[in-house]
Amino acid sequence: MITNFTMDKIDAKIEEVNLLPSQRYPKLNISIDGVEAKNDKVVVSYTFQAEYKDGDGEKSKDIGHIKLNGVVELTEEKTKQSKIVEQWKDKGNLPLDIAEEVINGLNFRCSATGTLVAYSLGLIPPLVIGQTKISEPSKK
Repeated sequence: MITNFTMDKIDAKIEEVNLLPSQRYPKLNISIDGVEAKNDKVVVSYTFQAEYKDGDGEKSKDIGHIKLNGVVELTEEKTKQSKIVEQWKDKGNLPLDIAEEVINGLNFRCSATGTLVAYSLGLIPPLVIGQTKISEPSKK
């Protein structure tokens, strides 16, 4: 269960002010940068990034970006904490239920903060509409 969100770095920049009128909806990405057990919590570090361009092709120009970094703290039973950290170390991913909770929480928090930052720079808000569902890949 998520018990704390911390945003410890915000980086935002406009590269081409004259291209703001032609900006497209941003390409959004959430990266899980690390997972560790700390003080009876699971600490998940993340990066949320919104990249703004004036088109979709190879020749599209960068307009700007918003990048948010921080950590999400989860309170889980000790045995589940160990499994979460172990899975991260072994496979580089989180258990599906935890991944879904973290991604949806980050979508909400980062979209809200990103919207305030985007507004001040004249960028389209980096909103994520709806909840993310994660499932195991089908085995063929």
